[in-house]
Amino acid sequence: MKILYIDCFSGISGDMFLGASIDAGLDKELLLKLPEKMNLPQVKIEISKKVKTGLSATKVDVLYPHEHAHRHLSDIEKIIDAGDISDSIKKLAKKIFIRLAEAEAEIHGITVEKVHFHEVGALDAIIDITGAALAYVTLGIEKVFVSPVSVGGGMVKMAHGLYPVPAPATAYLLGGFSVKHGPVNKELVTPTGAAILSVLSENSDDTTPNYKIETIGYGAGTADFETVPNVLRLTIGTIEDSYDFDKVVQIDFNVDDMNPQLMPYLIEKVMDAGAVDAYVTPILMKKGRPGHLFTIAYPEVNEKEILDIVFTESTTIGLRKTKTARTKLKRKSYKVDTTYGEVQVKKIMLPSGENRILPEYEECKRIAMKIG
Repeated sequence: MKILYIDCFSGISGDMFLGASIDAGLDKELLLKLPEKMNLPQVKIEISKKVKTGLSATKVDVLYPHEHAHRHLSDIEKIIDAGDISDSIKKLAKKIFIRLAEAEAEIHGITVEKVHFHEVGALDAIIDITGAALAYVTLGIEKVFVSPVSVGGGMVKMAHGLYPVPAPATAYLLGGFSVKHGPVNKELVTPTGAAILSVLSENSDDTTPNYKIETIGYGAGTADFETVPNVLRLTIGTIEDSYDFDKVVQIDFNVDDMNPQLMPYLIEKVMDAGAVDAYVTPILMKKGRPGHLFTIAYPEVNEKEILDIVFTESTTIGLRKTKTARTKLKRKSYKVDTTYGEVQVKKIMLPSGENRILPEYEECKRIAMKIG
């Protein structure tokens, strides 16, 4: 498995990510041609080498004429959709911009559709984010891990006035990350950089595994600091492992006033909504009442729909929520020819190197109903 470790000891911005990606092996010609492919001929990209506090790093500058346009999310999505880039890059770039829009909407108390992108709506942000998606896809990264994020300190001037570091949108986007203030009294994490972190690492585990280093890249920021190099370090490596890893949210809630006949229906509903597991355990609750413990695990992206189902279809008025990591045997599904026709099977790879091949339950059910 190819992994990317993002070391944010001096923060992160979009241009630092691009510089570090080139330093780590991304073909710089792909980035230099990006404005043309995005139908933005007024944008130019310059790539150079800089020394930051004794450390050589790649600097990416996105140059464009001053503009007064404040774009909505729909405007940016149209630019991305019209670009001559792969669908996977478009999808990832739009996801990062959607995350930015959600942050802006949250802090300003408005809907995503009404968000005006100011600083992050500029042409350089479009190139930064599309370029980050380009790097992730082109380098073949499968999983991302992130160090504790240094956010800096002090105040930062923005369109609406002075704000404490990290800026409100940045702080929102860094929810769930380990952060630390310093090592300088400057803004070290931009909203664009935080959004890139948030999206690229959303399916990663909290603990960085052992990995074999392949390449290391340093991306230079603009400012110069006396005590720490203003760079972002990207390490690309591989994990030789028999297991897959991911993160899920797990919710638990107790009920003592729900008809048990309705419980299978609730389980079916949340599974259809994207849950990866759901089960019920008989328990003895407070005051000696018999009850049931519901446990549901799901990817965080499915949270709203699943919580809506739980509060609508069950009698609970509250629940407990935790984020947890899963370790899984590698598996893949494919079809095989049998005497019953084509059957979907699942091949599970064991740590010993042996394979366990099982027919899918729904396939067995379908055949049994067909032939009796």
